[in-house]
Amino acid sequence: MITLQEIINSLANLSKEDQDFLFETLRKRREKETKQVRVHSLRGKYSNLATNSDDFADKKQAEIALEN
Repeated sequence: MITLQEIINSLANLSKEDQDFLFETLRKRREKETKQVRVHSLRGKYSNLATNSDDFADKKQAEIALEN
């Protein structure tokens, strides 16, 4: 199995186009992961709520029924 250090050392041997492609691919992946972390953190204590508005309305109606 190739080590991380071997991969790093081989980067200098890549063509400029291959380096650009690799770095762009890694950048996009990092952006996607960052976005997923951000979205997950925004959910917070409400992460268990359904995203469907009908499910939310049904849950609220059940809570109202319990109050009466």
